[in-house]
Amino acid sequence: MTKQQADLYFGPTHQPCGFTSGVVAQFDGSEEPVVRELLQNSLDAARDAKRSAEVRFVIDEIPKSALPGWTAYQGVFNKAIAERQRWHDGKPSHDEKTVIDHIRETIKSPMVPVMLCIDNGHGLNGKRMDALLTQGNTSKGEQGAGSFGLGHHAAFGASNLRYVIYASKYRTDDDEVSTIASGHAILASHRNPDSPQEQTLAADGYWFRRGFGETAFDGTYRSYPKDPPDLLMPYLGDMQDTGTVVCVAGFNDFRRDEGDPVSAELICRVAAANFSAAVHDGTLTVRVEDEREGVELSVARETLGRVLEPISGQRRAPRQGQIRGELSHQAWRTISEGLLVELSEGERLCIRHLSPSDQPTTRVHVFRRGMWIDSQVQGLRESDFAKTLPFDAVLMLDQGSVLEELIRSAEGPEHRGVDRKRLEEGQKRELGERLGEIAQRLRSEVGEREDREEFTPTGFATISGHELRAAEAAPRPRLPSGGGRDSKPVEGGKAETKASEKKSRRSGVPRPGFVPRYRSSSRAGGEANTVEFHVMVDEEIAETSQVGIRLRLGSGSDGTCEEPLPDTWVPLLEVSDGNVSQSSRGCDGGELELTLPLESGEQYLRITTMEPIAQLELLELDLVRRKPTSEQQPPDHEEAESRHIRSQGSRAG
Repeated sequence: MTKQQADLYFGPTHQPCGFTSGVVAQFDGSEEPVVRELLQNSLDAARDAKRSAEVRFVIDEIPKSALPGWTAYQGVFNKAIAERQRWHDGKPSHDEKTVIDHIRETIKSPMVPVMLCIDNGHGLNGKRMDALLTQGNTSKGEQGAGSFGLGHHAAFGASNLRYVIYASKYRTDDDEVSTIASGHAILASHRNPDSPQEQTLAADGYWFRRGFGETAFDGTYRSYPKDPPDLLMPYLGDMQDTGTVVCVAGFNDFRRDEGDPVSAELICRVAAANFSAAVHDGTLTVRVEDEREGVELSVARETLGRVLEPISGQRRAPRQGQIRGELSHQAWRTISEGLLVELSEGERLCIRHLSPSDQPTTRVHVFRRGMWIDSQVQGLRESDFAKTLPFDAVLMLDQGSVLEELIRSAEGPEHRGVDRKRLEEGQKRELGERLGEIAQRLRSEVGEREDREEFTPTGFATISGHELRAAEAAPRPRLPSGGGRDSKPVEGGKAETKASEKKSRRSGVPRPGFVPRYRSSSRAGGEANTVEFHVMVDEEIAETSQVGIRLRLGSGSDGTCEEPLPDTWVPLLEVSDGNVSQSSRGCDGGELELTLPLESGEQYLRITTMEPIAQLELLELDLVRRKPTSEQQPPDHEEAESRHIRSQGSRAG
């Protein structure tokens, strides 16, 4: 075969594939997975080069003709569309149409936006480039933070063109500096009309040189161009030694909504929230330049506080599993202000005492190699420190720590959260033992409470309990406090209800509604007119929904009794989740139900009642899903269903 210049080539395949690639679909284009993955790779590469990581993001626009293999890209895109129309009888699926529309919209203009990530790591050689461009392969071995070989696909979520280009400077075995480049486009399978039988070509295309082997991944690495694309050459030229440039072509600004912070600010927030330990230690600095907006920002030890301050009140994570702003700010404060405790090799603790008067939540944030992993690791949760003075702690795990290796093995592909199911039985036991040792060290450093009740402010009862308990479903329970509907017997023993009476409901009874699955931890305190619930909502709640919140004092009567005693509904003055509040001010007697836009996951509800509650052990919390006020149906159109949680704990008194 005649040797050819580098171009974008799509190899043969026996498996047709549409535009909705499974490995790309898991990334929705939001900033967190993209920036986190790029920074994790840069941090690992700099560590291997035995230097601190200096990462630079550049957002700009370039002529689309400057993209390597652009002519081939356009040709394949058109062939892929034709093939998908044939496959779907002229009607591509909704998801495929969305991808196609994004590409078409981006290539309308002669200029395309790009985001570049430039680092000073050890660079990509042939083997590392192979691992980067393929699935399930990693070149990090036991030393890097990532191990699944899937993370590089995160960058595709930020590319409307589904095209990412790489260029790098690295040192050879002879310690000479050399260069290498490639690119990866993910479109859809298509037919090659120039082949005898219109051979089907793959959805994945690679920028490499043909004629140096049967495929781009033949083990010789000769297929990779040594001369990087012209658009990336200046960035390689600025490198003092080795490093890598990642170019996300057709940058989509993380699909941010109108009113969201600019992309440069979003990058900084992700860097500060997820890598505050590395930034504070000086092992990572980040610069962001948006040439379109004329914006220059940085994330360094001295700027961490300023970057995290705007999200310090964020009590909900942007996406499930991600760190929320409140926790990232607390972790940074602990790292910068807390007491440093050296443990065994590669293990450190930072501990910050919290003021009991603030009704604080004890947290232990786990960072591995400078990157946040989890703030709810089993064995290091608030319930594990029930008798301990309130504190916030950061556990930092680095190379050489056995616990670091165990945590790494228990992480998922995105390296967030600790799932013991990923470990073997022996590893599970060892992880539990080592976390138990960490917990015991924290208890000894922080100290225990002498009197747990002395930390309860006057007029405030903490409902925090010892365990989470699933809500108990009741099959259409009785309507308490005279909430039944009037009816009269008719022939045959059945009740007849007038249409006009269906709409009636006695005063003092909240209207019925659908209830999400939730759990609540609880512990009774003294008399109070303010209570706090720690709630775990186990069911996804639509963003457009509201959740009705109400309290009642249970009568203890069995609903099957002929004349059960009614429950007493508690008039509410205000309810708040720390971020949003709803008040009944202006209503003299208070409201029996107040609504908040709660989401799934962990919530802290602070409820103020009109009058003090003497029997907190009888207090029950009800959550009811509601439509937004403007869309609510009349009460008689809502189907009744109810579940409740009864507070656990000793009887007040």
